[in-house]
Amino acid sequence: MRSPALPADLAADLTSAPSLAELQACLALAEPSAGTHAAEAEAAARRAIELAAPRAEARLEHGRAWVWRCVHLLRLGRNEELLQASRQALPLVQAPALRAERRELLRITALAGSELGDFETALMAAQELVRCSASEPGDGAALLAAISLGVCFERMGDSWQALRILEQSLSDHRAAAGETHSPDTVLPLLMTNNGICAIALGIVHRLLELDASDDLRDVLQRARHAAEQAQALLEHHPDANYAVAVPGNLGEVLLYQGELARAAPLLQHAHAQAVVQGLRAYEWRIRATLGAWQVAAGEPGAAREAMRALLAEAGGEAPPLTVERAHTVAYRACRALGLFEEALRHFEAAERLERHRTIAQLRAQSQLFVTRSEAQQAQWQAEQARREAQQHRERAAEATVHAERDPLTGLGNRRFLHLRCAELLPSAEHLGRPVALAQLDLDHFKTVNDRHGHGVGDKVLVAVAQLLRENMRTDDVLVRHGGEEFVVVLPGLTLAAAAEVCERLRLRLARYPWLSACGTTVPVTVSIGLAAAPPYQLETLLQRADEALYRAKGQGRNLLVLAP
Repeated sequence: MRSPALPADLAADLTSAPSLAELQACLALAEPSAGTHAAEAEAAARRAIELAAPRAEARLEHGRAWVWRCVHLLRLGRNEELLQASRQALPLVQAPALRAERRELLRITALAGSELGDFETALMAAQELVRCSASEPGDGAALLAAISLGVCFERMGDSWQALRILEQSLSDHRAAAGETHSPDTVLPLLMTNNGICAIALGIVHRLLELDASDDLRDVLQRARHAAEQAQALLEHHPDANYAVAVPGNLGEVLLYQGELARAAPLLQHAHAQAVVQGLRAYEWRIRATLGAWQVAAGEPGAAREAMRALLAEAGGEAPPLTVERAHTVAYRACRALGLFEEALRHFEAAERLERHRTIAQLRAQSQLFVTRSEAQQAQWQAEQARREAQQHRERAAEATVHAERDPLTGLGNRRFLHLRCAELLPSAEHLGRPVALAQLDLDHFKTVNDRHGHGVGDKVLVAVAQLLRENMRTDDVLVRHGGEEFVVVLPGLTLAAAAEVCERLRLRLARYPWLSACGTTVPVTVSIGLAAAPPYQLETLLQRADEALYRAKGQGRNLLVLAP
């Protein structure tokens, strides 16, 4: 669905004083999954860049806006601008919080570079993405890296190698993850299947004029399987780009398999969506495919006129491969009409583009030493790097666990609290979400140790930790803050809602069978001080909760007191 354009007052005065509200409005329009018209989304991203640049607190939004602008430049077919923008954007997306955006920027840079024949830039981006997938793994990271490498190889003339890379990456992913998909893997799987189909279609175009029917049937079947998988995944992950690309590719496969009736509605739907979304590069490509459909359906006159209009409209803006295909369709249409002189002109134009592409591919392979053996070596090195990185991560994760965990209770410690709140509190403030923080202190705990010894005291602490853990949500933060004191951070809860939670915790501890469970005759109760944001600063919340806790102790213990 198309999102609304920039608000009139926002669009009319782009030189007005920057404001956070305007920045957020622009980002909402520029977000790639929002479905905004590509030209409007690119303009919104540019405005967001202007608004975020002078704001130190908006550095994440600044980097994100640059990446989103690059995404929309790709959608618009403005690949040269994309590569220029990419060079400016890459240094701005180094923060861990922008890891996904950095990967997307590398992916589309590889795609745009390959489309323009700038294979040095494309391969550098693809190889960097491979390194990212090794050092910063995430669901689908290896698939994204394979897509970028595959696109590079395909555009450099080694389509079979490209197809093998993507199919192998998909096989490896299934072997590791099975057939179930986490939310984070749906889009990479969708992209990989769509990439397999697109690369296979590139091979199909080379086989169409050859006497290679067995190879053609095999490649078309592989393309169809991948396209149908992508279509199924698209239902779980709607995306403006792939809502065009996937049915467009599937329609093209069905066209070359002779299923014209099934191909037509898919191609028409893809074309309509491309127009609505302003995806010019996709629109031109699908119009060329619709021309091929008209030739196959016995409508060469309509195909000839459609290709003449496409070539005149696209001019020098369309990707060379799309122009070449438009000339090829026009050649077939004119030949069917008996317009042999015009057919020859289109044939020669397509041949010139094909020769230029072949020369560029050969030159790139010579300059960059891209061979099958080197590709295999690069993949082996990437696998080695992934294994080594995994070992480093496991050791680092083990060290981190020890550094951030209380060894007795297994809860987080002060360090863990500060690390989690450094992410949680700014995010909550940015989104305007409530957050509550409670300090809990066991009453008369010293008496437990004095009467029964520290062994029993430790059992009590472990039992308290377990009781608290059992009553926490996944997003809650629970730590042992020292001695017999615990801290609970409750994101998303107002002061009133958090008070209900804390009161249940207090009652649960007061009613627990401490004698039979831990061997203490001393009643174990808890005093609680509760504070809520704003402000969204950890130290301030801790201080306010501590003051409320002090009042709870002074009023007789086993109480919950709220900070004013």
